[in-house]
Amino acid sequence: MERLTVGKYNLICFTDAGKKLMLTLGEKLNDRNAFDAENVENLSDFTSEVFNEGNVLIYIGAVAIAVRAIAPFVKDKTTDPAVLAIDEQGNFVVPVLSGHIGGANEYARQIAELIGAIPVVTTATDIRGEFAVDVFARKNNLEINDMKMAKEFSAKLLRGEDAVFTVSPRAHSEDGLFLIPKCLVVGMGCRKGKSFEELEEFLLNTLKENYLDVRAIKAMVSIDIKKDEEGLKMLADSLSVPFVTYSADTLMAQEGDFDSSELVLEKTGADNVCERAVSAYGAEKILVHKTAKDGMTIAIGVQT
Repeated sequence: MERLTVGKYNLICFTDAGKKLMLTLGEKLNDRNAFDAENVENLSDFTSEVFNEGNVLIYIGAVAIAVRAIAPFVKDKTTDPAVLAIDEQGNFVVPVLSGHIGGANEYARQIAELIGAIPVVTTATDIRGEFAVDVFARKNNLEINDMKMAKEFSAKLLRGEDAVFTVSPRAHSEDGLFLIPKCLVVGMGCRKGKSFEELEEFLLNTLKENYLDVRAIKAMVSIDIKKDEEGLKMLADSLSVPFVTYSADTLMAQEGDFDSSELVLEKTGADNVCERAVSAYGAEKILVHKTAKDGMTIAIGVQT
């Protein structure tokens, strides 16, 4: 067995013919003239290493090899990576896993075109030319509120029935399919040493009280003197969003009607941290104005 890594593409082959195809495909994927393959001693170890969201796994050999290799690692269609199998002669490219959300169907078509193969796509919405809501969500950086509802949405289309969804950052309790845009900017300030747990509870309660979905958060923002505040950094990491900070001068340069505090101005150089930071990030509107609790402040804006 030999492997090749080209950016997000992780290829493995099992025969000499497969190696030849792997090297050819590697060159086409990266527009280079030569690659060096590496030996692989354990297929399970290789799969474990590269089975990460955002990667594309390509097994050049029988589909059954790919299926057995990935079986212990498959978890959820919303996070599993795209997995493809290509026969060693390069005749067929088969999406094995995560055809829509992971993009395997699309990658199969692209790779098939590169090597002159036939993409073998079997998902119902694709072969019937129907709208695929999960593909739409992935391409537009939207989160799906409920995968079961997304499945029923597709089933309705396939039955010839009408199906609808809503795009909104709002948290909805009623039934229905919602696609959640990454559009909320959370500005936070806090006393030094505030714990991750306190900050997280404050954020989640604020979102709940204002009917906003946590999955809509695209960034956390604050003032530069808080750039190393562990609780805030941990909170941003837990949300998988960037933590962006601004100087006091930048915050004070923002135009708008902000909740001003002389005490905050004296301590930080800016009369308002959370609202001004949201504005500095580029939010067009503040949905939740400055709210304070136990040495913490929060504001939430929307950037479309």
